[in-house]
Amino acid sequence: MPVQGARALSDLTITEPLNRPVAALLRPCEIRAFVENVKQTQGNLENIFIISCTCPGVIPASKLLREDREEILKNHSENIRNSCGACLEFVPGQQADMTVLVASDEPHKGTVIYLHTEKAVEIAEKLDSCTLETGKPPAELTSGILEARKKALKDLMRDIPAPGDGLQSLVSLFSACIGCRGCREACPLCSCILCDYETARTLHSPELVRTEAKRKGSIRVPAGTLQFQLGRLMHISPICTSCGQCSDVCPVDIPVADIFIRAANLVQESLDYAPGRDTDDTPPMATYVEKELPSITD
Repeated sequence: MPVQGARALSDLTITEPLNRPVAALLRPCEIRAFVENVKQTQGNLENIFIISCTCPGVIPASKLLREDREEILKNHSENIRNSCGACLEFVPGQQADMTVLVASDEPHKGTVIYLHTEKAVEIAEKLDSCTLETGKPPAELTSGILEARKKALKDLMRDIPAPGDGLQSLVSLFSACIGCRGCREACPLCSCILCDYETARTLHSPELVRTEAKRKGSIRVPAGTLQFQLGRLMHISPICTSCGQCSDVCPVDIPVADIFIRAANLVQESLDYAPGRDTDDTPPMATYVEKELPSITD
């Protein structure tokens, strides 16, 4: 997963729909992210046949480049991204046409494919050496994985600070940020054509740098990294699908995805919103509710 599939599909379909059928192999988090892109007119689902899987998780690219790559692959579950280990949405939703049974509690023989649409059934009739089933994979096939991931998510929610835990905790976590913007480039949901953090309004002029340095006695370089990270957290947390791509590309190993997952779980629960569930669900930022979150606003 060197490139997030939702971003790749957005690049292919943002200007116009595909003019012929294309099969897209996507993990569940990629499907959910692309659904959010479609809602923001950053992509189109027309003529896309989605093949997914019960996802066992992604090994970070940095680990796959190491000399002990084969050992890492043998111990797959111990080396996946933190975001994958804590992911509860590893079984594809209704947008998938086909689901291949990959992750399951018990080993299974052969290739098992679940068919969700008429088009999937039509294609499957031409396949050999496969066990074909209609409907979603039964929950009992992955119940053990789900329980393990619930525990991992609970641990992550406990150990990673969120904005409500105080600014200093986030300052410490983001202190190593070098302002490369790699997390933004890798994120499938950072879709603004012109990022606000690349405009003159948020760039630090020499005059401002001198003023701040004089006022504080010193100034961090590059400036504005915390503002960038907190701004992205605010924009993305309502629709984050917890794919972990941002942590994978960070050159200084900031647990960006862990922070976003914690914030996303709290924000999405408060807003009663599940990103990528359905194209008809209106994103929170595009929805006006007159008396929203009274426990906070009151």
